Amino acid sequence: MYVKKKEINLLSNFISGIGIIILGIIVIILSIDMYTKVVHLIASIFFIYGLSKLINFLLNKKIVTNSQNLLSIFANILLGIIFFIFPKLPLSILPIIFSIYLLFNAVVKFINYIILKEINLKARFKDLFFGVFFFMFSMLFLFYPIDRLSIFIVIIGIYCIVLGISRIYEFVADILSEKYKLKIKKKLRVSLPAIIEVLIPKRALKSINKYIEYITSESEIKEVDSELKVFIHLSKYGFNQFGHMDIMFENKIYSYGNYDKSSEKLFSTLGDGVLFIVNNKQKYIEFCIKNSKKTIVEYGIKLTTKEKDKIKMELDKLFLDTYIWEPPIVRKKDKINNNKIIKYKDYASKLYSNTNAKFYKFNDGKYKTYFVLGVNCSYFSDKLMRDCVFEVLKLVGIISPGTYYEYLEEIYRKRNSKVVSKKIYNKENVFKDE
Repeated sequence: MYVKKKEINLLSNFISGIGIIILGIIVIILSIDMYTKVVHLIASIFFIYGLSKLINFLLNKKIVTNSQNLLSIFANILLGIIFFIFPKLPLSILPIIFSIYLLFNAVVKFINYIILKEINLKARFKDLFFGVFFFMFSMLFLFYPIDRLSIFIVIIGIYCIVLGISRIYEFVADILSEKYKLKIKKKLRVSLPAIIEVLIPKRALKSINKYIEYITSESEIKEVDSELKVFIHLSKYGFNQFGHMDIMFENKIYSYGNYDKSSEKLFSTLGDGVLFIVNNKQKYIEFCIKNSKKTIVEYGIKLTTKEKDKIKMELDKLFLDTYIWEPPIVRKKDKINNNKIIKYKDYASKLYSNTNAKFYKFNDGKYKTYFVLGVNCSYFSDKLMRDCVFEVLKLVGIISPGTYYEYLEEIYRKRNSKVVSKKIYNKENVFKDE
């Protein structure tokens, strides 16, 4: 199902940027006093929302379908009362949560450092630096006797100001002529905190499902020719809730991940990096939807001849350091057990059976080891597109499918952007309009 393009006004980045900067300044100046009022407001919202749902339930029991929803109603009312009586309670908890978040980021950076150290890449020192930086600040927030809340509020204010400047920068970049755009080698983009971006695929799926409910047919939308396609995978089941990302170039789908189950470590977050190629888009999308119950959002990206050549060169370089890897179903294809053919349940074997995918592992380099919060599916696609197409620079943080969904959605809605089409595939409409 093709999606109509609803363009955003170029001024929206400028206006939102100014607004966010003003908000950041207000947060820094008013500090605790403002936050107490905000907590009272949030407490009132929780209480009123919960109470309205409870009244609706009493008047019409069909509105609440299960005990979980009823529990949510009472939780909202209770939180509203607690936050109103003890307004500083959530404010006291926030710095602790922030400390844990910083510590989590430090652990991620240290794991990335160890992975890169094994293959002797100089880029590891950047991860070591930020790992130490995050660790020191997390310890300061947890144990050092300072006014943690005031510092936390100042950090929020500074973040808002930097985010606002980033939005204004995007506005300036958008209104520049192509001649001057080429002189800007890298485009600075400040993203949402990683913990929010990780949850974006789940939120996006809810929005898409609501959208689909009101759309009967959009077959009148013509497909725009695009040389590069990006697939964002959304699901509400298991690890798939955090999304997946792969790309299609010259009718071949490239996807990077931890597809060798025997190499999995650390609760499946670490393992051998595996790249697979599928030549049949229809079979691949049908497999993803049937096997993993996914919704897939496809963004079509228009490329120049120079950009296409760059991507070809990057892919050629990538495959110089790979070797063919065979999934279990291929290695033991003819093996018989009690006169029955063994059914392989691992993802790679099922993918091979349905799409005849080709799998590759890496001899060396950064892609040799997959890490869900480091060199992951999004990192692979980002590296290819950042060097060849968008030139987007993300300074620090985890690159997730949520990061790219947010970015591509924003670029798609801009006038005359490189993202020229958007299409949604799910179990109801997969390929029905082709």
